[in-house]
Amino acid sequence: MKLSLFLFLFSSLAFSQSEIIQAPVDHLYVPTGFDSNDAVEVVVTGKFPNTCYSRNSVDVKIKGDIVNINITAIAPARPVLTEKSCPKMIVPFKEVVTIGNLQGGNYEIRVNQNSATSLSDELVIAEAASNSVDDSIYAAVEWVEKKSNDEVVLHGWKYSDCLELDKVKIVSNNKDTLSVLPVMKQVRDFCPMKGVPSKYDVKFDVSSLKIDRPLLHVRTMDGKSVNSIIEMN
Repeated sequence: MKLSLFLFLFSSLAFSQSEIIQAPVDHLYVPTGFDSNDAVEVVVTGKFPNTCYSRNSVDVKIKGDIVNINITAIAPARPVLTEKSCPKMIVPFKEVVTIGNLQGGNYEIRVNQNSATSLSDELVIAEAASNSVDDSIYAAVEWVEKKSNDEVVLHGWKYSDCLELDKVKIVSNNKDTLSVLPVMKQVRDFCPMKGVPSKYDVKFDVSSLKIDRPLLHVRTMDGKSVNSIIEMN
């Protein structure tokens, strides 16, 4: 009983010493190559100043051609508590923000407006060539392994041996992001459900990028993406 009361009082105190703030974001990655059939995603990164900060929520509101993204964090409210209890170290974080389907056109992405670290960029959506969910079937990629500054390995699964990799299309936004589209092709009519691990070596040209930590935005079979930030060295 005493232990339960102690834990309750401790958790209540901890909660009372925190507040919801706009997260300290530092970079907005906007992939290119989306059309009106795609689930649009952007990636936002930032840094917490110590280990007492944590993620809270991501809210997306669309009004006309403006996409407002509000990313919040839980922060310690009392500086004294922070200095005594929270190791001072930079804690990077990454938020993959799903915006959803958008009609073709140009949009402005705004992140944490009216904050000291607000971000903005332009997003271009093309009109889809057909009404299908997607014009291509992509590989089932789960994670990305870096081999060098211009080569990675896409790891995932092949759900049936009737599918083979056809090509890997690379689309640069000429700034900070490479969109990687591993397009599959069906080689037989009969598609048995027999999952096997798969991996694909991908080489790309980074000369169009203007940042030391570019994003690889890899489209996947489930309609979303795997997003990996590559440390250039």
